[in-house]
Amino acid sequence: MIGGRRVRIGIGVRNRAAIGFALLLVSVAPSVRAQDVSFQRRRGNALDSRLASFLESGGIQVWTRDTVFSGDGRIAGGLLVLEAQVRLAGVVEGDVYVVDGDLFLRPGAHVTGDIVVLGGGYYASGMATVEGDVTWRPADQYSVLPDAGGYEIHPVWDLPDAVDLHGLHGFAAPTYQRVDAVTVPWGVTFRVPTWAWQPSLELVVRYRSGQGEIDGTVRQFWHPGQMEFGLEAERMTRTNEGWIRRGVSNSLSYLFIGDDFRDYYGSDRVAFVARGSSERWWTPLIRLAWEDAWSRNAGDQFTFFGSDSVRTNPPIDAGEIWSATLAVSSDRRTGDEGRLVGQLLLEGADSTVAGDFSFVLGEVRARWQTPGFSSHEVDLYFLGRTDLVGELPGQRWTGFGGRATLPTFGVMEFRGPRVVYAHIGYMVPIESLRAGGLGAPGVFARAGTGAAWAGSESAEWHTNLVAGLRFWVLEAAVAVDPSADGGDVGAYAIFRFPGDL
Repeated sequence: MIGGRRVRIGIGVRNRAAIGFALLLVSVAPSVRAQDVSFQRRRGNALDSRLASFLESGGIQVWTRDTVFSGDGRIAGGLLVLEAQVRLAGVVEGDVYVVDGDLFLRPGAHVTGDIVVLGGGYYASGMATVEGDVTWRPADQYSVLPDAGGYEIHPVWDLPDAVDLHGLHGFAAPTYQRVDAVTVPWGVTFRVPTWAWQPSLELVVRYRSGQGEIDGTVRQFWHPGQMEFGLEAERMTRTNEGWIRRGVSNSLSYLFIGDDFRDYYGSDRVAFVARGSSERWWTPLIRLAWEDAWSRNAGDQFTFFGSDSVRTNPPIDAGEIWSATLAVSSDRRTGDEGRLVGQLLLEGADSTVAGDFSFVLGEVRARWQTPGFSSHEVDLYFLGRTDLVGELPGQRWTGFGGRATLPTFGVMEFRGPRVVYAHIGYMVPIESLRAGGLGAPGVFARAGTGAAWAGSESAEWHTNLVAGLRFWVLEAAVAVDPSADGGDVGAYAIFRFPGDL
């Protein structure tokens, strides 16, 4: 019951609910009078179901005008904001739902329940407290229409295209590396948007000039509510070093200076995958997979300023792997501008059941980028990867070394089944030299350390201290190995795109 009247939530039928309407001036408690609010939700839509349940919960205030809620204010119950901007510094003892509006949390704000913002803006504060989950869906559109003294909420049906060509007319950005040379991908996704679970079929074809071969990926997924699941089959060249450099910047680094920060192997893989949506701050994944892998040789590819020698691509242990993978990943904002990205992963295989290898692989990966003092930037990164049980085959090893991680050492000089790498960086932008959309150049310092070893070996740690300049996608610096006699010093330049180490 809300405002003494019952709320009825239906599908495709107008329903009405008596709830409060609040007109709030700065530092003044809201004045509430009964209003009717009806909502026509979509069948099978998780957010619509949550909004419907919220409206049925009772004790809700409704604000439809721009409002500043002062720090000494308190709302005993839920808050619904319709097409308005709310600056919240007080306490809400319940959930806050914002439909086609904006929510600004100010320092000292306290929300004891969830915050759900649909089709509007959400602006957090590091000095505000939200005890529940925050769901911000700016792309989910809802319209709010006046209706006989009340309001109607209508979802805006934004159906995905039935045929979606990837990138530019189906072509994604090509990559360039020492094994496959140029790889050109073309892809398309077909969907049935009118079905409740919106099944999709994704086809990707890749031409690899270094091998003169064509491979590809086929994915068929279903998307019910807050999860998706399906099958994927692919033949492709794989790497375990995507955590160091993304495809475009790694390609440019190899093309211009001959630094390829990845090792590669070929594989066929078929997998069943189920994963949660990104509505919550954590996303679970389950994968059951069969994989048949083989080694790839590096070629003498063209580079502008690289070395004449070719860095070999290490061989892997050919054979089949039948494995189960459990993972939880997170990508959330911290404070006004910070970002925390992390993943916890376990992969297990047992050759007595199927396949040629038995092992349990564990991995923890986290990166926190956040503002420091004034407009400064702080960057923290950690990777830990190890064989918890058994021995990892070569196709599960990873490594580091070179300008992207420890510049005084060779590219991928350290490699093994057990790897730990971490760094901390601090950058101070020079605002007086800001160049429009390219941003301001920055002076940065970074300390990085890591070790790679096998189970029968002892970890040997290697450290670099780095200082230099960064502007747009260019980085130039001087690195020092403090453990070397007299200090091993080296200068370097590199392409560095957002998200790269």
